[in-house]
Amino acid sequence: MATLDRPLQSKTVPRLRDRPAGSVRFDLSAALLALWFVVGLFVDGWAHNHGKVDNTFFTPYHALLYSGILATGLFLGITQYRNIGKGHAFSRALPYGYNLSLVGVALFFVGGGFDLVWHTLFGFEANLSTLLSPSHLVLATAGFLILSGPLRSACRVRRS
Repeated sequence: MATLDRPLQSKTVPRLRDRPAGSVRFDLSAALLALWFVVGLFVDGWAHNHGKVDNTFFTPYHALLYSGILATGLFLGITQYRNIGKGHAFSRALPYGYNLSLVGVALFFVGGGFDLVWHTLFGFEANLSTLLSPSHLVLATAGFLILSGPLRSACRVRRS
């Protein structure tokens, strides 16, 4: 209880300078979530090649793809939130290699919105133009950032 002569003392968490330690378990979890995303990507690609999604953006195939990204984002976001609570700085609250993966998740959802607008305005592409549309290039870049997190982490471990 505070009195007039003694101010309230706040519970401050000391700021940690290092990143939280990565682990094989964390890397495996991230890799399995990435596998969910990749399976969704291939299923969605199959659906596009077989004319299953050429009239709407909202399909079960896209749901599988985006739910994998959402699960990955939740995993990384919750980990970052918990580590900030333990005293890590916002920019250093994920194990080494995963900051860009979290950026990739955000970029993927921005790219997904762009993809929705793109398909609404210009329709659905076919063949090589599917891979080269601006919205799909944004999604591919974001996917690379997400998928390479466990690899960046593993490279850091080997160097240490």
